[in-house]
Amino acid sequence: MALAVLRVLEPFPNETPPLARVAPGAPCSAAGHGLLLSLRPRRREPRWGPALPGGGPWRERAARVEEAGVPGHSQLLVSPRRCSGSWPLGSRTRVRVRPVRRPPALGWALLGTSPGPGLGPRIGPLLVRRGEALPVPGPRVLETRPALQGLLGPGTRLAVTELRGRSKPGPETGDGSRPPPPPLVSSFAVSGAVRRLRGVLGGTGESLGVSRSCLRSLGLFQGEWVWVTPAGASSKASQPRLARVQVLEPRWDLSERLGPGSGPVGEPLADGLALVPATLAFNLGCDLLEVGELRIQRYSEGSSTPEDKGSCSVLPGPPFAKELHIEIVSSPHYSTSGNYDHVLYQHFQTPRAVQEGDVLCVPTVGQVETLEGSPEKLPRWQEMFFKVKKTVGEAPDGPTSAYLADTTHTSLYLVGSTLSPVPRVPSGESSLWGSLSPPGLEALVTELCAALKPRLQPGGALLTGTGSVLLRGPPGSGKTTAVAAACSRLGLHLLKVPCSSLCADSSGAVETKLQATFSRARRCRPVVLLLTALDLLGRDRDRLGEDARVVATLRRLLLDEDPLASCPPLMVVATTSRARDLPADVQTAFPHELEVPVLSEGQRLSVLQALTARLPLGQEVDLAQLARRCAGFVVGDLCALLTHSSRAACTRIRNSGLACGLSEDDERELCAAGFPLLAEDFGQALEQLQSAHSQAIGAPKIPSVSWHDVGGLQEVKREILETIQLPLEHPELLSLGLRRSGLLLHGPPGTGKTLLAKAVATECSLTFLSVKGPELINMYVGQSEENVREVFARARAAAPCIIFFDELDSLAPSRGRSGDSGGVMDRVVSQLLAELDGLHSTQDVFVIGATNRPDLLDPALLRPGRFDKLVFMGVSEDRASQLRVLSAITRKFKLEPSVSLVTVLDHCPSQLTGADLYSLCSDAMTAALKRRVRDLEEGLEPRSAALLLTMEDLLQAAARLEPSVSEQELLRYKRIQRKFAAC
Repeated sequence: MALAVLRVLEPFPNETPPLARVAPGAPCSAAGHGLLLSLRPRRREPRWGPALPGGGPWRERAARVEEAGVPGHSQLLVSPRRCSGSWPLGSRTRVRVRPVRRPPALGWALLGTSPGPGLGPRIGPLLVRRGEALPVPGPRVLETRPALQGLLGPGTRLAVTELRGRSKPGPETGDGSRPPPPPLVSSFAVSGAVRRLRGVLGGTGESLGVSRSCLRSLGLFQGEWVWVTPAGASSKASQPRLARVQVLEPRWDLSERLGPGSGPVGEPLADGLALVPATLAFNLGCDLLEVGELRIQRYSEGSSTPEDKGSCSVLPGPPFAKELHIEIVSSPHYSTSGNYDHVLYQHFQTPRAVQEGDVLCVPTVGQVETLEGSPEKLPRWQEMFFKVKKTVGEAPDGPTSAYLADTTHTSLYLVGSTLSPVPRVPSGESSLWGSLSPPGLEALVTELCAALKPRLQPGGALLTGTGSVLLRGPPGSGKTTAVAAACSRLGLHLLKVPCSSLCADSSGAVETKLQATFSRARRCRPVVLLLTALDLLGRDRDRLGEDARVVATLRRLLLDEDPLASCPPLMVVATTSRARDLPADVQTAFPHELEVPVLSEGQRLSVLQALTARLPLGQEVDLAQLARRCAGFVVGDLCALLTHSSRAACTRIRNSGLACGLSEDDERELCAAGFPLLAEDFGQALEQLQSAHSQAIGAPKIPSVSWHDVGGLQEVKREILETIQLPLEHPELLSLGLRRSGLLLHGPPGTGKTLLAKAVATECSLTFLSVKGPELINMYVGQSEENVREVFARARAAAPCIIFFDELDSLAPSRGRSGDSGGVMDRVVSQLLAELDGLHSTQDVFVIGATNRPDLLDPALLRPGRFDKLVFMGVSEDRASQLRVLSAITRKFKLEPSVSLVTVLDHCPSQLTGADLYSLCSDAMTAALKRRVRDLEEGLEPRSAALLLTMEDLLQAAARLEPSVSEQELLRYKRIQRKFAAC
């Protein structure tokens, strides 16, 4: 959304800054001087467009941005400088326009100035946007609050910083918008010149996009017809294709304008680089990921013309075809038997280049014919594909027969349907998850393509077996997105069928639905049949046993596909998040099994950068730190994080003092101006997600406990940090694999074992996975061992991570002494030992155990390589350590100046644990609260007075304090310490 001041001026001055005018008949043309407009791009598809208010005081109107001097109906005329450099809207961009009653006032702004003269006198109010320069030469708006754009007036607080090492901010005021001088005519007259470009997938329409300087260096004219051939392909492998050459000028992107990296105008295409549309790259037979080098040849050089025609000033072009015979490509997204005459008529109203064997992409947005043959009676696909079977016309001799086809010169014949791969055509709105390489899933998409591609190669029908792939991964990990990206790379149709829609009351009904699904997929080959949640099939209605009839049918459909008869091939990809629930016969029918890898910190950062590319972020937002805190998150969790952050930002604006006194219209204008997402919004959203995940066993998170919360235990801290922090900071020193991964903290209860483990995780920036021993025990056979495996799997996904087993003696007692008839605890101990032995392959997972009775543990746990480092945590016997503990507990309290913690400790017993000192502070705070309530009821203190902890409160609590560990128990713990220290 952009705000602009609209003024009607005659004549239109070229040097005036943010001004625009509306042509006659345009929206808001009857407005007076100084009208403020709100503009936003108008999307192609109506159902994706912005919602129009039903009964509000205004309605949005459609318009088109044009440069000044171009007349037309319903056009918004702006200065060339504004259209090319300052607005996030390019020329001929369709926009929606509405008047703004009252733009939001900015409360704070950060301005950047170049070295030299400072900021001039303040003038205002000015309409400013983040990332743009003020009308006064020099300052640039770096940050604004609370909105991204609004009025800079007398009430705005300004902060000024000096920009060093950067070019002077602000749009260029030179003649950069003017076209460069034309080259010499001789450079265009050169024939037979070798022209090569490096192709990159991109652009829209059917033309090659190059920069203006590249067009000049090629010696070609704007809109000239050329032959395009892959440089590494032979003449038999790939026929030349006909295309136009167009200049693509850089445009402002709204996300770049308002995002953290907003800067000067985007740079144009590099010389020697060409944007190749997806349809042209597909017809050329290029790899969509790496189009490669292209040979460019002028059309007149590739086709011989009679000499008696002489020269002419008109650029040569292909002739029009008399007849064009096409076939509709079978697809799961539309019916091949529908009537698409109007769709084709609208497409060929513009002359199109056609060649035999080409696949044509015909847009169907807004066409009624797309409704026919659709079971849901809704448009389900934005494009339809047709294949050119035959062209009839008179063409000069050339590399291949190429014609132009339109509704005036060409008779079009739809002669049937065919099976063919199709190109991947991007939609009007750039989709993050519709790209060929979704962020964080690049390796998985490559593996899928490697498993599917052999079936598409020449001779792929001779391969034995099937091309079925089973894809395993947790919910929200991007399984469906990866399959869609692989199909786009390979040009395959995608038929997605949820297995929940195949379930029925009887086995016969499920079998019928399965056969109908496979029959539908065979009619649109080459196709990938995507079966989501495959674990729902093959089970009976009670979900306790297997349905043998459904399993046999599914296995037959997967394995009995005839490769010779199925050409082009039908390939099946099934996804599941519960692979252990799959019947064994179904799982063995998939020769390829892939698992969604865990996102690393770098991959999480790339996903967050892609998700926030079009979101305005505050300058203090650190995505790298956020990615580090999101350990263990899948792609779906990161998307939910952005959703919760946006909701938190809306709540913050609504609860702020600025929005309290605003009317509904003012709130609407504030939302139209936009507001950034701050670090506090992401922090709040992350806490919400982690609290939601904590309902599951062992949800990993980074605790908020620091060394300041742990008093004393200096020697214990040193030993733990040497064991955990050293491998993280210097992994090259431990390349031989000699490392410790297990620590056992033992000692009396209340000595701070759990608190110390949390503090270690915080100081080392590790995720913390706390597990209580009894939580993993389950009544069902095998479920307890599964819970242990799940804990370690979560830790590997959230690496670097610390697993903290509290009450370890209840989870791993000595085997053979448990007394249970089923031997459950013995199997749990064996599973725990196996997982501990497997930690050596994972360098960044550490295990810390805590127990009061190490003598009850299984001896195998204490051997080297498992819990090989035993740390005793006893009670604090000296006053110095007790003072450190008491100071750490009371550091968040408000104490009276007369309070002396040393005097308090003199009235306490000599042997106190950390829990005893915490009980002392808790009793003292309870006494202070009672005194405060009594004083408030008697009117002795105001309600705004702070709660102070007095010396009397602490001494009364110390008089009632009793040690939680007796002398006899302390002696027993010391004997245990000496026993294990001697081992």
